Amino acid sequence: MSKPKKYNRKKNKKGENKSYDLLARFDQFFDKKSTLFLLISFFFTLLFSFLLFNFRVSEAGDDSAYILRAYDFIKEFKFPTFQGPLYPLFLALFIFIFGLNITLLKSISLVSILAHLYLFYKTFKGSVSSFLLVFVLIIISFNGHLLYYSSQTFSEAFFMMLQALFFFYFFKYFVSVEKIPGIKFYWEKYFLLGTLILCLGLTRSIGYGAFLSVVIFFIITMRWKALLFSTGGFLINYGLIALIKKYIFNISGSQFSSQLNQLMQKDPFDVSKGTEDFIGFLIRFWDNSNLYLSKHLFRFIGFRSEGAVDTSIILTILIYALFVVAIYFAYKKNRYLLFTGIYLAVLIGITFIIVQARWDQSRLIIIFLPLILLFLFSGIYYLSRLKSFGILKGVLPILMVIIFFTNFQQTVTKVKQNQDYLTSHLSGNEFFGMTPDWINYIKMSQWAADNLPEDAVIACRKPSISFIYAKRKFYGIYRIKTKDPDELLQTLKENNVQYVIMASLRKYPNQKTEYTINTIKRYLYYIQQKYPQKIRFIKQIGVDEKAFLFEIIY
Repeated sequence: MSKPKKYNRKKNKKGENKSYDLLARFDQFFDKKSTLFLLISFFFTLLFSFLLFNFRVSEAGDDSAYILRAYDFIKEFKFPTFQGPLYPLFLALFIFIFGLNITLLKSISLVSILAHLYLFYKTFKGSVSSFLLVFVLIIISFNGHLLYYSSQTFSEAFFMMLQALFFFYFFKYFVSVEKIPGIKFYWEKYFLLGTLILCLGLTRSIGYGAFLSVVIFFIITMRWKALLFSTGGFLINYGLIALIKKYIFNISGSQFSSQLNQLMQKDPFDVSKGTEDFIGFLIRFWDNSNLYLSKHLFRFIGFRSEGAVDTSIILTILIYALFVVAIYFAYKKNRYLLFTGIYLAVLIGITFIIVQARWDQSRLIIIFLPLILLFLFSGIYYLSRLKSFGILKGVLPILMVIIFFTNFQQTVTKVKQNQDYLTSHLSGNEFFGMTPDWINYIKMSQWAADNLPEDAVIACRKPSISFIYAKRKFYGIYRIKTKDPDELLQTLKENNVQYVIMASLRKYPNQKTEYTINTIKRYLYYIQQKYPQKIRFIKQIGVDEKAFLFEIIY
């Protein structure tokens, strides 16, 4: 598990061919030109990020929710409690200085992607094959799937930057040194390590898995003092943030306590189906493995089409087989890759276990894409250096060239699809490309914000999106907990809701069907059945896929 050295011409007793072969030549060339290729990757990232730039918030609402929580922190000193709080707090700094500038907030994600690219390069330079490192840098610099997050206010880009910073720091002070100093001379390093792990966890709950990765790595390498002191550094940091939340913001409990119950359920939207059992979690793990490894991962590298929905057990097994090969060689030869493999196994493994397969969101695994590519191809790289697998020396570069062109072709297609939208938005058409259901919903949100009293509380299904476009806070109705009209009406009254927006938002965004997100419609229907006089029609916007505004009469 030592740091890779310059390859020599000798063969060892195990039959490993260390001759000055094709891969060694590639390593020598890319090592000398690595800075140039880093600059090229910066150029590609900037170019394609601009060509793929998306000025809108997504229909999912999570990205606009981060902005809303940041705004609440600035205006109400309200600590973000749902999902990771650190990213909204980070956005709050820019909102405080520059105001609610959505394009600026989106551009911060681009800066985060560029910072990740640089830190990723600095972290692995000299620790892995230069050929593989440059290859991964170039691929991610114009990967359309990853660059989507360079113009979104999701937490992915920010998390990847922190993840790269964590790897850089851990490699420099805890992996590269043969003997880690004790607490007396190294206490600040242990404390800062704990701070970085905490930052990952505060950005996305899965980030706490980094702590478990560090623990496993120190156990395998038998660094017991480092294990003890790094654990102490993390616990001190975790305790400090808990005290701050409790005594400054009057918040107790962890950030994922509100998510845990939902994750334990068989159906996140139906409590009556009960909680998952052991066999259920195993099935969930395998279902997610198929979804994210055989579908999303192969879509990321251009080997599957954008619209692919089927999974492949063979491809899933192939990825796991490559991982086993890579972890074996990492354990034998390269402790940097060993930690990378442990980190991937822990965080992706936890993701596959705790997340219901129905979510099926590529963003859950895209944050690990650069590490996955580097790790898996390192396994093939080391395997090719064995005499019996020498043929892989030629196969590996060919495979990389194929991935280069499939990625490039896929991204160019995305650029062409985005061209009309980008041109139209830059010319001032903010609704270009939106479907009528969303246009009517947003226009109704804007009309309500402009024409209703400032102190009136307006309820809707997507309050964070309404907030972005209308620059006014809305009350969210996300689910119906009862069919009792009195209880439903009482909930509105307790939250001072005076108006409700009911829209025809599509259940399937890409096509108009009879199915819509009907939460608000059902909510009002149950009330109307008993109290028809308490719901008064105010306004309609749109002829097709309409949006309505109602007043609640108490």
